[in-house]
Amino acid sequence: MPTIKINDVAVSVNPGTLVLDACRQVGIDIPHYCYHPALTPVATCRMCLVDIKGQPKLATSCTTTVPPAPKDNPEAVVMEVFTNTPAVADARAGVMEFLLINHPLDCPICDQAGECKLQDYSYNYGSGDSRMEETKRRYRYEDLGAKIVIDKNRCIHCTRCVRFTREISGGGELTVANRGSRLEVTTYAGKTMDQNPFAGNVVDLCPVGALTSRDFRFRKRVWYLKSVPSISRYSALGNPVWLDHEGNRVHRLRPRPLEGKETTLFISDQERAAYEVYNREDLAPAPSLRGAPASSDAIAEALRAAGPVAVVGQGTFGCDAAQRLGDLAAAEDLRYGSGDRTFPVVLPRFQTTSDGIVNRRGFAERGYRFGALGELLAKVQAGAVMAVVVLHDADFSSAEETALLGQILQAASFSLALEVAPSALGRAATACLPITSAAEESDFIVNHDGDLRRYSKALQAPKGVRTVPAWVKDLAAVPALA
Repeated sequence: MPTIKINDVAVSVNPGTLVLDACRQVGIDIPHYCYHPALTPVATCRMCLVDIKGQPKLATSCTTTVPPAPKDNPEAVVMEVFTNTPAVADARAGVMEFLLINHPLDCPICDQAGECKLQDYSYNYGSGDSRMEETKRRYRYEDLGAKIVIDKNRCIHCTRCVRFTREISGGGELTVANRGSRLEVTTYAGKTMDQNPFAGNVVDLCPVGALTSRDFRFRKRVWYLKSVPSISRYSALGNPVWLDHEGNRVHRLRPRPLEGKETTLFISDQERAAYEVYNREDLAPAPSLRGAPASSDAIAEALRAAGPVAVVGQGTFGCDAAQRLGDLAAAEDLRYGSGDRTFPVVLPRFQTTSDGIVNRRGFAERGYRFGALGELLAKVQAGAVMAVVVLHDADFSSAEETALLGQILQAASFSLALEVAPSALGRAATACLPITSAAEESDFIVNHDGDLRRYSKALQAPKGVRTVPAWVKDLAAVPALA
């Protein structure tokens, strides 16, 4: 690998590596607006300029690559880069002044305030004074459909959003119109972002708050939010996300990219909108037995008295829950898996499967057999299984699977449903226990690709709601099941 020096620090990198990425390897963060690892570099913002020895002008580090080492001298230093020279500092200050010429001073009402690269870089590299005396240009904000709002006054023309719609989502809804001081990002005539199932990612990509989410716009100041690492349950990939919460409510989900994992860079709008399911609007139901409130001891005694137990675990819950639930089964072969929801593959590059069951692999590794519910029904009807414990989420089972589960519960002498939100299936069970959601517990899953993904507790569960392992511990605190 060729060796380069960055501020006199030697580092070996692969030939073709961008100078910007090489600088990151030695802990130097080069300021940038237009660069993104998933998008074609275009060097439009000019913020990433660096000084390269032997070159007459400053170079854009987002498009300059490290050359290969000469064959006759593989140990030679092929490039010397300086990121802190007076020329670099002056260039960055000039770029910041240029970008702020028409930018409005509306940080107090901007959704991006607190996460804005324009604020950060202005503080770090800009000047405290402005020479702008002319009237700033003005646009009215525009709705790019029902999901996205654009405020062109804030736009710095980095074109991240335009390149995303062309190179990633493929719809090409956004374009750059006009030239010079009249340059603006807009949609093609007659197009909106509504038909783009990944449209929300342009909000994350925008570094300055020009593109905002209609759903989150003016709802919450970001500095009040606490970000907890979590996962998306609406994909078998278990995409890592940031769960932003405050006041025991989730206010948004954002992608949480992992190093070297391209599929984690973006999430679908369906995944993004799923935060609402974590916000309980009503009090959680109390544990019940035959339609009446009951203690866990009473439910445990009824389960013990029923006879041989089979468990049905839906693969949308964590591995710890799967392991503990499996302990209730009377035999290893009485662990069954459920969940058959699928999602259309829109972007094969980022969606490697249509499976919608996030922890199917984790459950399978713990002995749960998927596609075998018909076998369980036959065992229940034959009397080989008398009791069934079902871990269920109605959002991830089709009508056909739900009907089959209903037949199993109806045929069993005793049935117990563990659910986050009450459903018709749970109400049909003999007993029901309320469990925590993924935002109210810490656990992990094994996704479709075999990657282990952890998620952390963000919300406090309502009184009386417990994790699956906690309930199972109470249920198992009785003599061995027959």
